[in-house]
Amino acid sequence: MKDIKYIALCVALTTIALAGCSRFEEDDLFDESAALRIEHNAEKLQEILVNAPYGWVMQYHTGRGVAVFEGFNLFAKFEKGGKVTLAGDHRYLRDGNANKYTECASLYELIREDGLVLTFNTWNDVLTPFVDPVSYWAAPGSLLKDGEGMQGDQNLVVMSMSQDEVICRGERYDALIRLVKADRDWQTYINDTKTLKERITNSVIDSYYITDGVDTMYYVGLRNGRYRLSERVNNPLRVDSISCCFTPTGFRNERVDTLGRYTFQEFYLNEDASALVSEDGRVQVFATWDNYIINHSAVWEMDAELFTEEQQALFDQIAAEMNTLNKQWTLKSIGIGRSTGKNPVNGLILTYYTNTAKTKTNNAGLELTILKPKSKQMSLDCTEDNVPDNNLSVFTSRGSAIESLLRQFAATLIGTYDMTPNDYFLPTSVHCTPISSGTAFTIGS
Repeated sequence: MKDIKYIALCVALTTIALAGCSRFEEDDLFDESAALRIEHNAEKLQEILVNAPYGWVMQYHTGRGVAVFEGFNLFAKFEKGGKVTLAGDHRYLRDGNANKYTECASLYELIREDGLVLTFNTWNDVLTPFVDPVSYWAAPGSLLKDGEGMQGDQNLVVMSMSQDEVICRGERYDALIRLVKADRDWQTYINDTKTLKERITNSVIDSYYITDGVDTMYYVGLRNGRYRLSERVNNPLRVDSISCCFTPTGFRNERVDTLGRYTFQEFYLNEDASALVSEDGRVQVFATWDNYIINHSAVWEMDAELFTEEQQALFDQIAAEMNTLNKQWTLKSIGIGRSTGKNPVNGLILTYYTNTAKTKTNNAGLELTILKPKSKQMSLDCTEDNVPDNNLSVFTSRGSAIESLLRQFAATLIGTYDMTPNDYFLPTSVHCTPISSGTAFTIGS
């Protein structure tokens, strides 16, 4: 019996010992596997980074989720020996190089931690202004603090990689930074991006609809590369600050966002250049050009070649009346916009030359009710409540029929119109097609 108990005890102790040994060996194997996995990923990333004939575009962002600065296009060319050449033309380059294309060589390293960290661990004139802890931008009310600089990172935690794209996040401030393989030389990329940016943004119109066809919000200030997302352009209740990087085909936000049921991050100019569309085409961004058409303070002149017979006859009668008032006056055009002089109105505007050389002009206007039922539409109305400006009133006081004739002209335009601009981001003319009553016309600046 004692022998049996002894044998059983030995078996139990041996089992415990083997079990303990097995756990240790498995843990060792797991640690080794993780280390090997990280090492293999480092070797793979090294090969990907180096194997890029045109190098990489680094879409670089700073900050802790709230955009304080715009996104920046930097460029990187990696070599196997740990050398990297960075380039850029951003406004924070120092030593008189702001906004000038600059290249600078330094060192990089792939650090093996819990995962991979791509670090630019020596000074580089292109990158260092973003990570220098000396803050030139901290000010009362600023989101930045002394010692944080521009909240940029030089240690980039690698989150994913493929042959054409490496996604990272800043180790300290958590901004998302994307490296995408360049498909052209850097200067060409810069030039093509500037061309596209000038194509879709300008100083005149810098607000945009963003819509999925059901829900609509607004981007305001896109030209700056740091803009706000809000439910309306003026006096919004909600404002989200977003940074983006422009590309040769559109722009890309730092982070994925949503509208209604759809997610998006990058937008591309569509084939007819009427809008920027998201990756799956379900979300569109287009300039508020229709507001610009309606609210633009200058006069949009009507294309006389599209006048109906009635409109042409009224135009000729107004011209004759004007010449009767003053032999030097010649009617130049009828348009829509804002009159000048005393008691200006938004409405139907007569522009006329005031000398025989046709170099000096003046105008007179009749107020129109100009509404926008929805985007890309305009509604016109004119009743007895719509008042003339001072110049038109003076004509009437002198016995002229000009105001009456202009009201008759306005009556031909009463209706709702679909608007089609010649350019969807900075129109110089727009064609108006009647939806209900009215008559087709084109106006241009």
